[in-house]
Amino acid sequence: MTLLVDTHVHLLAGLDDGPTDTSEALAMCRLLAEEGATHVTALAHQNESYPENTTTKLRLAATHLASQLKANGVPLAVHPTGEVALTPDLEADFRAGRLLSIGDHGQFLLVEMPPSGFVDVRPLAGALRRSGVRLVVAHAERYPELLHDPETVDDLAAAGCLIQVTAGALAEPPSGTVGRALRDWAKRGVIHLLGSDGHRMTRRRPHLRAGYEALARCAGRAAADRAGIWGAAILQGLPVKVPAPAPRARSWYSELFR
Repeated sequence: MTLLVDTHVHLLAGLDDGPTDTSEALAMCRLLAEEGATHVTALAHQNESYPENTTTKLRLAATHLASQLKANGVPLAVHPTGEVALTPDLEADFRAGRLLSIGDHGQFLLVEMPPSGFVDVRPLAGALRRSGVRLVVAHAERYPELLHDPETVDDLAAAGCLIQVTAGALAEPPSGTVGRALRDWAKRGVIHLLGSDGHRMTRRRPHLRAGYEALARCAGRAAADRAGIWGAAILQGLPVKVPAPAPRARSWYSELFR
């Protein structure tokens, strides 16, 4: 059975646009555990909209949530994480300890694009990789500049980045174009991690299993198993080695006129 791991779920009550209180956070955790999840991020945004979300504050909130899960008998391991908005100062802020890595292990940093638009993270990925830190691109399916540009995705993989896709988008793509692109990613081995991007019980509920099953149908059970194994490893601070993406399949039309 595939290991279900949520590498992107907002569970720190009252710190961002996620759960409003501990009761709602516990309900989200119960839902994930009922689906079969074993390890999940306890994350909140770290960006200019939430300047008070320091690494210390996120760590304390995750510790509190873990104690509540234990007290309420919810079998789910939570790992403190920041969802970091890309800024010109990101590298300096991370080195100064102002940004929380995935699981607080200092090995992987979960990043999302700023509101202003897509940012080429290849230079940053290279700079951090030299220090042993790798980027995970959050909900990567949102960015057409990645979704429809195999060269950029391949470059990111070569720089040590991992691609995270939202489980719901894989299970129920918002459009045929997105669905075809995600199936191509799945078949090429580009989808490394899945996350629910769960926020609340009233909106964007944390659902995982349908995404893993969609990945298995598209690319095989081994692909879904790998996503779970890699996710669990990253959250626990274990090393992860992912293969390079397979070459993109060419249509007979593109081959004819290449």
